[in-house]
Amino acid sequence: MKKYIGLFMFILTLGCADLERYPLNSIGAPQFWATGDDAILGINGVYNVLADNQMYREFMKHTDAIADNAYSQYSFNYYLEISEGRGFDASSVWPSNIWKKSYEGIVRANEVILNVPAITMDETLKARVIGEAKFLRALFYFHLTNLYGNVPLVITEQTIEESLVPRDPKSAVLGQIFDDLEAAAASLPEAYGSSEMGRATKGAALALKARVHLYNKEYAEAIAASNEVASLGYDLLPTANFGDMFLPSQENNSTESIFEVQFLGNTGTSGVGSSFNSSSGAIPAFGAGSYFPIEEFVDFFEEGDIRKDATVLSDGQVFAGIEFSGVRTPTGFAVIKGVIPDEMVTGDGDANFVVIRFAEVLLTIAEAENELNGPTATAYQAINKIRNRAGLENLPEGLSQEELRAAIKRERRVELAFEGHHYFDLLRYGAEDLKEAMESVQSVPSHERVFDEKLLMWPVPQAEININPNLLPQNPNW
Repeated sequence: MKKYIGLFMFILTLGCADLERYPLNSIGAPQFWATGDDAILGINGVYNVLADNQMYREFMKHTDAIADNAYSQYSFNYYLEISEGRGFDASSVWPSNIWKKSYEGIVRANEVILNVPAITMDETLKARVIGEAKFLRALFYFHLTNLYGNVPLVITEQTIEESLVPRDPKSAVLGQIFDDLEAAAASLPEAYGSSEMGRATKGAALALKARVHLYNKEYAEAIAASNEVASLGYDLLPTANFGDMFLPSQENNSTESIFEVQFLGNTGTSGVGSSFNSSSGAIPAFGAGSYFPIEEFVDFFEEGDIRKDATVLSDGQVFAGIEFSGVRTPTGFAVIKGVIPDEMVTGDGDANFVVIRFAEVLLTIAEAENELNGPTATAYQAINKIRNRAGLENLPEGLSQEELRAAIKRERRVELAFEGHHYFDLLRYGAEDLKEAMESVQSVPSHERVFDEKLLMWPVPQAEININPNLLPQNPNW
């Protein structure tokens, strides 16, 4: 898949969707969708949206700096603005960026889903390509519902006039997400050959389905989908390989990794590689970095947890042959999860972004089982497998449901740190958890996080409302 990165630009010559002004408009290029090669180019263009700065290249890993795992020092990238809860409104950059980029991905996915069926090509490949597009469309809509709640549900080609639609209820969007994921799971293969690694699989569709059910408190359904994933043969990598699974040496491994966004470094083309190295500040040659673990997060790890040293670089530790000095960063720490330990990799790197892995599926089982049935043996078994891989002992027996809930939240925070989960977890947990998380950050000088309940849901971008007043009413308190 990596060889296709950058090739997607070809697609942009096929039509003239004005995504700045009309984010729901159709690309429209009937002369393009004629061959199986066109279908492959089309679906590659959908994948490429995930690699954008507004998606997994920058935003998703920086969400930990909006939550209570890290600190982003620069106001120009707006993560600091959001984390402090000040100067963040419907006219801010990030609500607009995420909205537009998500709908760009949805428009591209729709083009594939609507045009590929008429192409004369191998039928198995055709079904796979459509399944990939449905998986990706579901992923984009999932992000939108988490941040904005009700959003326009667009699954057909539209004229400009037709695109000025109201927002659909979140329940309707979720219904489409589940329809897409069920169709994707039915048509996608369990694995690919080496030349196609990185594409969505049956396991990816089922694991995302489990995640969406969990986020929406549909616990029985989350368990069922998670068990389907487990039946496909996924497992945790050994303890010694925990940090390696985020590096090129273990990318797209078939044991634990379920879905990754593909990045290609060392090309000489800016923006097609990952930015873990250039934003971490772990090595002097990387520059100042842009986001850093905070003391409260580092202290959250239990004694003996191997994930700490695979995630965070502390004063005096040696990384890439260089001793790290905590005075180099504003918090005294640096992120090393996903960072290639090579002082020569100062720009775009080759490390993929791991979006879904089996550890998350186990944590979904533990949480859903505890919420549905209390602290059962099934819940204990799932979370203890995660803890044991991290070098920790089993949780004590006899925990209450509330105590096990707190333990599962802890495991999610440290296991999935800097993988685009914790901020969204806080949003779904609710006001009490988000408030506690924001106000717990005390270790960064001159940095205060101010909670407001409206932060649980982002505002619909004012620029979009100006184009389409049917998007009103605005989300609460904005």
